[in-house]
Amino acid sequence: MDHPFRSAAVGGFNRQDVLAYLEERAKLAAQAEQKLQDQLDEVNHQAEALRRERDGLRCELEETRRELEAARQRRDSLSAQLEQRGRELSACQERAEGAERELEKARGERDEARGRLASVTPDAQAYVQLKERTAGVELEAHRRAQAVQEKAEYDAQRLRRQVNQWLQRLEQEYEGLRGQVEATVSHAASQLEQAGGYLGQVVSLMGEQEAALEGLARAYNEADPTRVEAPLPLPEE
Repeated sequence: MDHPFRSAAVGGFNRQDVLAYLEERAKLAAQAEQKLQDQLDEVNHQAEALRRERDGLRCELEETRRELEAARQRRDSLSAQLEQRGRELSACQERAEGAERELEKARGERDEARGRLASVTPDAQAYVQLKERTAGVELEAHRRAQAVQEKAEYDAQRLRRQVNQWLQRLEQEYEGLRGQVEATVSHAASQLEQAGGYLGQVVSLMGEQEAALEGLARAYNEADPTRVEAPLPLPEE
């Protein structure tokens, strides 16, 4: 074993050399321990980083698995939708073929209708002309009928005015005659016995005329409640 110990005067090694050697060895040991501790800390740090990386990878793996499962589900759903679209497409193709057949049939019917239309067009034109002439005749007849109705209403109104005037004149004549008769009766009271038979006939006739006149007036009023009173004196026709 090599060491720089010097020999002491009395047996053994120099105490100072031994202490220096021990201090050197302790220093080297402390340096080695510190170095090992640093390495251990580095290893622990790397291990911790690796653990975090491992946990991150595990999370990514789990996320990837979930995404893969979701992708599988979407794939299955898309496959089902694709099959459904395929069936719908087949049905659409069948309907399109049916529509094409219907279209061809409609074209044939259209061409046939055009042929029939071409054959009946002259008759249709003649019918239209006849209808227009008929409409003109009907319009003219309506106008004439309206004119006749207006003239009849005017004549009826004129006749009602004339009848009203005649009734008023007759009523005036009757009132005058009755006044004269009453005056005559009052004046000729002394001659009542002599003229009794004649006066009775006159009174009876007047009563009949008055009753007839009132009945005629009532009937006329009921027939035309909106009549207009004729002006007095009665205008000359």
